[in-house]
Amino acid sequence: MTSEPSDPSLFEALEPGQLTLYSERPLPRRRLGRGMLALLVLLRVYVLIAIPIVAYAFVRALLAH
Repeated sequence: MTSEPSDPSLFEALEPGQLTLYSERPLPRRRLGRGMLALLVLLRVYVLIAIPIVAYAFVRALLAH
């Protein structure tokens, strides 16, 4: 496996086909620490709580008129 180039000007030297091939290469999964995983779980819980509240407010506003 080759190392990642750190100079952005190297991308400008690539031909369009090479750039497409390079940008479509999948990235490896990142390992997350406990703190980041906890934040992501809290974000998921927040979204699951917020969606019904927003939907209720939306429906309530529609029926108010």
